[in-house]
Amino acid sequence: MVELRDELGELLIEKGFTPNDFVLGLNHSLTVPYDMELPAPWNLPSRLFRFPIEVSALTKDRPRRIGLMHPLLGDHPFVQRVAAALPIALDPRGAPNEHGYSKCRTALWWHAVDLMSAGEWRALLDTAEFTTPGDIFNAVAYGLRYSGCDEERRRNGHISTAEARTIMAELGATEPDRRATLLHELSSPMPCNPDGRGEHWPINGRASSAEDHAWSFILGIEDGWFEYDRSGHLVWSKHGRDRHAAGDAGTYVESGTGQIALAF
Repeated sequence: MVELRDELGELLIEKGFTPNDFVLGLNHSLTVPYDMELPAPWNLPSRLFRFPIEVSALTKDRPRRIGLMHPLLGDHPFVQRVAAALPIALDPRGAPNEHGYSKCRTALWWHAVDLMSAGEWRALLDTAEFTTPGDIFNAVAYGLRYSGCDEERRRNGHISTAEARTIMAELGATEPDRRATLLHELSSPMPCNPDGRGEHWPINGRASSAEDHAWSFILGIEDGWFEYDRSGHLVWSKHGRDRHAAGDAGTYVESGTGQIALAF
């Protein structure tokens, strides 16, 4: 069998959109040049905006394909530059490989988590059409998990519960009535000792939906079930561990004091 000529790959190299076929095969995408100045919103620190074009691999019987990471990226200046230089259209549905896999779905998460991590949650809401509500809800949980316990850490990229509530309100999310029930959807607290210097109580498991998962972090922090450790990571507090162990009981025993407390 005669192998297919990589016409698309050769053209992308010739036009300077990728240095060589090795890099093209490694990234499966085209990267916006770092010296290319972009207007808003394309200058936001989102991988979706940094790698807006997907390129599939060449196989023995299937040529490369090229498409957009999101259908709304047609106005991106780099996308327009590439589109003008190619004799074929960029598929708005992406460029799936021979197995039908595309990074387009992952790119929706990139947009949400990258802007949340950069402290650009307002810009995330302004560009919500480039992701999904579910991805934003999961990004809220991510932002709270790594916010840290002081303003300096928040300025460096994450969110407070007040900011998280603003995001939830903007998305029309409804706060759950049964706070403890929601938090019991998370996995039971289990200690670990990864560095040999003491117990850590990571928060594992997920609530039943992305929206409830975000609420579980907001409510867990507000109700004292979670706290930030010295590294700024969110973990189960002693109060939260006691409350989780009590289940649906109306009271629980506080560890350390042995006193009975009401479970609100």
